[in-house]
Parts: sequence; C-alpha cells; structure tokens
Amino acid sequence: MMLRVNWFDHEARFDTLLHPYRVRADRIMVGMNAFLLIICLLLVPLYDTLFAVMLIGVPTLLLAVLLARLYPGELITRLYMGAAFMVFTGLIIHQNAGDIEAHFSAFGLIGVLLYYRDWRTILMATTVIYLHHLILGYAQTIGIAVYVFDTNTFWLLFWKHVAYFLPFVLMMAYLSIWLRREGYEDQHVIAIAQDIMQGNLVADKHLAIDQRQAPLIQSVLMMKNRLLDLLRVMPVPAAVIRLDNETLVNINEAWERKMGILPIGAKVQDSLICSVPGTWDRLLEALHASPDKLLDKREISLRYPNGSEAICEVSVILHEESHPVMAILTLEDITKRKQNEQTMHRLAFYDMLTELPNRSHLMHYLEDAFVRWSESGIGFAVLTMDLDGFKPINDTYGHDLGDNVLQIIGKRLLNIKRESDLIARLGGDEFVVVLSHCIDHTSAYAMAERVITVITAPMQLGANDQSRITVEVGVSIGIAHIAEGAVSIDELLKQADVALYRAKEAGKRQAVFYRAD
Repeated sequence: MMLRVNWFDHEARFDTLLHPYRVRADRIMVGMNAFLLIICLLLVPLYDTLFAVMLIGVPTLLLAVLLARLYPGELITRLYMGAAFMVFTGLIIHQNAGDIEAHFSAFGLIGVLLYYRDWRTILMATTVIYLHHLILGYAQTIGIAVYVFDTNTFWLLFWKHVAYFLPFVLMMAYLSIWLRREGYEDQHVIAIAQDIMQGNLVADKHLAIDQRQAPLIQSVLMMKNRLLDLLRVMPVPAAVIRLDNETLVNINEAWERKMGILPIGAKVQDSLICSVPGTWDRLLEALHASPDKLLDKREISLRYPNGSEAICEVSVILHEESHPVMAILTLEDITKRKQNEQTMHRLAFYDMLTELPNRSHLMHYLEDAFVRWSESGIGFAVLTMDLDGFKPINDTYGHDLGDNVLQIIGKRLLNIKRESDLIARLGGDEFVVVLSHCIDHTSAYAMAERVITVITAPMQLGANDQSRITVEVGVSIGIAHIAEGAVSIDELLKQADVALYRAKEAGKRQAVFYRAD
C-alpha cells in the first residue's frame, strides 16, 4: 500500500511542472476533435448518418471545448480527450456499417495522445475502445444496428483484437512515461533558464537527487551556479532589477556589505540607490533614452544611513528581450577618488598658499580668452603686478608673516574682481589680473587704480592684540591690452612685463599701460 502511495506521489510531481505544456496540448486536442467531427460530417451523405453525428459527435466536441476552458491542463480534461478520440473512432465505424477496420485508426490516434506524455490518457483511450467493441459489438449480435464488426463471430473477433493490440497499448503507455519524464526535464530546464534570464540566480527549485542527475538539468544548474559565483565575487555592488514592478530579484554580497541587506522582492525605492529623491527616475529616463539601452558610469549622489554623502558611478544595462524586462545595475563608490582628483586638480592649477589660480591655470584661461578674441573680437587685458616693499617685511618679520601678507593681498584682490575676471599668483610677490570683456585701456586703468588702493591699505598682522603689528606694501602694475597687437599669449605677457618695468622706473606704486608706439 505504501509503495502504491509513494508511486502515485512520484507520478503527481510531474503534473505541476508540465501543466503549461498540457494546457497547450488541450487546445490542440480540441482542434483534433473538431477535425474528426468534420470527417464524420463528410461521411453523412454516403451513409445517411446525420442523426448519429448530431447525437454523438457534436456533444463530444462541445464537452471537449468546455473542459478545456474550465479545467485546462487538468487530469480530467486529458482523460476525456483520450475517450473522445475513441468515441469519434466508434462513430466512424458505425457510419461505415462496420465495413472497415476503423479501430486501426483509433490506435493510430493513441500516438497523437502521446503528445500529452501521460500514460493515463493511453489507458483511458484503450479502455473506451475496448468497451465500445464489447458493449456495442455485443449489441450488434442481438440485432441492434450499431455496426461494430462486419461478422457474426463476435467473441472470437473481440478477444483476437484485445490480444492483438494489448502489447501495442502497453508499448505506447511505456513510451508515454519516458516521453513525459523527458518533457518534465525539458520544462525544468526552461524554468531554470527563465530564472537565469530574469536574474533570479539565488532561488532553487529544490529538485530531487534523481532529477539533478539528469544531464540537461545538471548542465543548466552548473551554468546557473557559475553565473551566481561570478555575481558573488564581483567587487562592486550589483543588483538585478525587475522593471515592471521595480523590485530587486537578486543582489550580490558586495551590495549587501555596502548598500545593506534587502530581501529579494524589495522595492528599489527602499534601497540606498534612492536615498536622494529622484535618482532612480532620472536613471530610468536616461536609460530608456539611450540608443543602446546602456548607461555607463553615470555619476549619482547617495546618502548613507550615518548621514555621510557619497558620489557613486552607476552603470545600468537594460534587457528588453526578457519578460518581464530586466535591468542589471552596478555601483561603485568613487567619493575618495573624486576627492583625490580634486586635490590633484588644486595642486596642478591653484597656489596652495593663497588658493588663487597658479600659472598653469592662468595660461589655460588666457588661451580661452585669446580664442574668444580671435573668433568674436571680445577684448581682454592683463595686469601684471609686483609688490613694492615686500622683501623688507620678509626680512624683518620672517616668512610666516610674509606669507600672511600674501594671503591678505589675495583675499583683497578676490573682493574687487568681477565674476568673469581671473586673479592668479605667479609666485613670490607677483600677481596677475585678467580683465575679460575689457574694451580699452580706460576700464583697465580703473581696475589698476582699485588694485593699488586696496593693496596699499595698512595691514595688521599677528596672533593677538598685544603682538599685532601694522605693515604696508605698495604695488606696481603693467597693463597690456590684446588690441595693442600681441599675436600670442606669450607676447601679451611680455608687453605687460615691459609696462611693469616702466612703472618701476617711474617711481613704483603706479600703473603703466603698454602701447605699441
């Protein structure tokens, strides 16, 4: 008894996974029933059997349609479909008055029933045809015109057919069992492949040991495990996201460490990727707008639970061919890298003492200004400055206070410059002001006078009131305008240096404008 229960339990496990396959088979079998009814209708004019066709054939087809709709993929529908084929076979025998061995075609239809891959449909079809021969054939022998056999030796012919076809039926049942098991394996492979396609590499189907040993399933499971290992060892956080409901279907260990543990099926909006409102929506918008459905290293901002902010690079690829549509997202925290880049940028383009742009920055700015002058005629001027009386302060009070003087001068210059102008320190006590959108020497002189005024104002130096000292420095300025004929940046700077030298010769603390004449 226990063996029988276990055997049926073993058989029942095939039904669940093969259900979608059998739903399709039900629809095909309904079509086959309709085809057989058409055959019966074509035989009506030959044998005047319309009443039999309407009484048996039409209800058989209608019941097949009803069961396929109400119980798709269920055992009762499969059993009925097997019986219905045999009913139509019996009807065809009746229409031919038993003159043809139509039961041969009936067993040919059993081959079609193998499409169900279910031995029970084979046995049902066989039982029905045998009962048809037994009951209606016997009725024929007592004078009822049902026409099963065209001979009066009923019992001999009946048992002959049973004996003849029994091995064939057993063979078909045995074949259906193995076809069904292969179909079951195929459906497992399809289910696992769909999981892989949808990013669900973690969930397992809990296959039995004997199923796992099937070569095809074993190969697919091995591929799945390799993909899972690859995802697991990725050093950056990675997630597979289902887009129709915006849920996480898989994350790797790096994501759990960096972004926190989230259950599979959690909303993307609940993850740190959305810690800054609107981030996910902007990523999706850019992803759908991308021709190749790929975002590569898009920078976003995140806010961790401890309140710290981070800059991250996100890469997202969209898989529209999967159903539902999936997106694979990888994320890398580049906050430290960005900080290092900013530090390197400041070291390369800014003076560390005054935090003003340095010579490299100045040259880039002048090159852009020269391009604007060449292409659009937008003029600009350069004011080269050299402090007067700075060396005695260094010699008397030391370099620390000298550095303090340079820092104060840098701040004063920043306070008077326009937003479009540039203040740079070349080194030592040399500074440069670049006046953008400068039409002529008048506006350049005006700026030079303001520079002289703010720089020559007294400065108080020292750590506290008791040790504070007051110092003053002057400044000499050489002015060069691009309209005076300079054909390069170097020539323009040389013109400003010439004007600065003349300012020094003229008594310092003044500005001299360079003129070509």
